[in-house]
Amino acid sequence: MRGPSTSAKIERLLAIVPWVVERGGATVHDIAERFEMRPAAVYDLLLAAMCYEVAGAGVYENLGIVVFGDEHDAGEAWVHTEPGAMLDRPLNLSVPQAFGILVAGQSALALRGADRSGALATALDKLRAAYGERVRVSVELPLPRSLPTLQEAVRTGTTVSIHYYTPNTDAVTERRVDPLDVSLADGHWYLRGWCHLRQDLRSFRVDRIEACDETGESHGRSAEPSDATAALRSVAPAESDETTDVVLSIPRGDLWRVEAYPSREVREDGDRCIVTYAIRGPFALSQMLLRLGADTHVVNAAELPPDLAEAGSAAAASILELYET
Repeated sequence: MRGPSTSAKIERLLAIVPWVVERGGATVHDIAERFEMRPAAVYDLLLAAMCYEVAGAGVYENLGIVVFGDEHDAGEAWVHTEPGAMLDRPLNLSVPQAFGILVAGQSALALRGADRSGALATALDKLRAAYGERVRVSVELPLPRSLPTLQEAVRTGTTVSIHYYTPNTDAVTERRVDPLDVSLADGHWYLRGWCHLRQDLRSFRVDRIEACDETGESHGRSAEPSDATAALRSVAPAESDETTDVVLSIPRGDLWRVEAYPSREVREDGDRCIVTYAIRGPFALSQMLLRLGADTHVVNAAELPPDLAEAGSAAAASILELYET
């Protein structure tokens, strides 16, 4: 299995170096324990970082990282940082640079497991205070063309007919929906309503509605008074109609490998995470399982259709065939 990508290594290094600087040095074992890595992986990463050079003040300078010890006893090796010109002087950020750091930092805090009251959050607060109004931006979002029709249907309590595009299947379905409310969440407009096709509540992204027509029919349903965002999250999205819930047990240290796949639910179970994914077909599942390796297993395999239940073993068998040939 391939190791971490270059970008993942850089992200880890950028977290490790300030931590070591703050403590005036640390052993490889301490770093591995703090960042949930193998001592050998930490040793190799920092050994390579000793040779990294970056441009500063017109010259190339290293990061001042020194590793004392050898690979045969990597855990006891001592990591020392000698702040040079790149680490011991304050950096003067331009407004675009400050804005970029704020955006990247806010994105990092939005990740699962991020410490929203830790050092990064504190640093971002200080950066906002220092740059104030200069890094404030406003974004005007274009309104979906179906939005006025849906808002009026919510007000009058009438049914609408929509053509809805589902990315999972790359298909458009025609549905009759009783709109209950329309709300803005995470930069997108959503419709929550009763779907006649599925005979259940569904949420629809308004920008994926390709056509919307009033029917003039009153549906008589009423939305329960509640927080719109919370109500939206309690309703299954229309995109889930063509998917199957697959529950994976994943070591916590490997969860980052599948962050790109949107999950329905994540709960911790000791040193593992139990994650529910909406999977469209066996190919996507087999790719996830191959990427995660043998330490991950499907919790609800007995409840899945045969093609999904056998996705992992089938993918592994195909890889073995390639090696044999």
